Amino acid sequence: MRRARFYIFILALTLLPQLLAATDLVRWLAREGQLALGLSVPGVLLLLNLPMVGEVLRRKKKAQLPRFLAALVQTPWTAFWLGSLFYAPLTAVWTLVHLGPAPMPVLLALAPFALALYGCLFGSRLLARERVTIPVAGLPPGWHGARIVQLSDLHAGRHVTEQRLRRIARRAARLKPDLLVVTGDIVHNSPAFARQAAEAIASIPSRYGTFACLGNHDFWAGPDAVDAELTRAGIQVLRNRGVLLERGGDGLWLCGVDDPWLGRFDLRAALRGRPEGTATVLLSHQPNTWRRAQELGVELQLSGHTHGGQVALLWLHRSLSFARLITPFVAGLYRAGSSYLYVNRGAGSVMPMVRLGARPEVTELTLVPPESAEAVVAEVTS
Repeated sequence: MRRARFYIFILALTLLPQLLAATDLVRWLAREGQLALGLSVPGVLLLLNLPMVGEVLRRKKKAQLPRFLAALVQTPWTAFWLGSLFYAPLTAVWTLVHLGPAPMPVLLALAPFALALYGCLFGSRLLARERVTIPVAGLPPGWHGARIVQLSDLHAGRHVTEQRLRRIARRAARLKPDLLVVTGDIVHNSPAFARQAAEAIASIPSRYGTFACLGNHDFWAGPDAVDAELTRAGIQVLRNRGVLLERGGDGLWLCGVDDPWLGRFDLRAALRGRPEGTATVLLSHQPNTWRRAQELGVELQLSGHTHGGQVALLWLHRSLSFARLITPFVAGLYRAGSSYLYVNRGAGSVMPMVRLGARPEVTELTLVPPESAEAVVAEVTS
């Protein structure tokens, strides 16, 4: 119930910029001689926001919003909500520059809403392919050049549909991975969607297997049910455990941990049985576990969770992201000594279903020994 109250509180706060934008719209319509149309704006605003309250309450089964209604309202509400958040500071700057209230050009006033609409219709769906080469200390010859394809934060559910999951899977399959890993939040808030996520993941061929760890949303949905569906589809779920993988006669320790928010994180258990000196790749949904991983000699940690903030200015600097409020590790590659962390922005999204400056991604990571790479090369392709 506390989560539902929190979401409703956030929705109430977001009404303030919406009210500002709606008020200015009513005034503009009145000036244009369209007062009757302007009087309909409050009703439209109410009709857009009430279904979102229903979506929040649906989490606790207090309201059942029909899927078609949620889909019908979702994009207009998100575009107006986010556009209003952009519009409010734009109005403040415009007022300061003109030393008081002044009419704003229509195209300038519409720009925030057009940008938000782009993020809803295209930004959240245009999957980017990230290519990253990572020097791994102690990487044995058999694993030189091995390619790991990483997916994260699929959030299978009402808003990330089976069709969307299959499109993501087809994009990942084109990379022909040696290893396929999924770093948590496979479902959004219900285990009912675990099977379609598992089937989409299992459709991606990989030479040395497919592995996953669970994220906070998987635990909220029901970790055992999600685990069971993944396992049934042939995906190995690494919950505080590891496996020794062999390639070219050499071993690599691949391990995964449970989400730390739920108090089940146990990295020592995940490393138990690791042969001494074996290079290690850790799957951990939340990037904040990396400091502990460094202490225990993990060469590479793969994480997700942040979505890059969904709305961010990563192209300018990756700290310019809402995700910076929860972690210093927002997106991309980080290094501390000989240990590396890669934070995947996720292939899915959560409400609000919008992405600006933080495109969803599928990642291809190539492992190389440190002596063969003077620097880490990261290339982004569409």
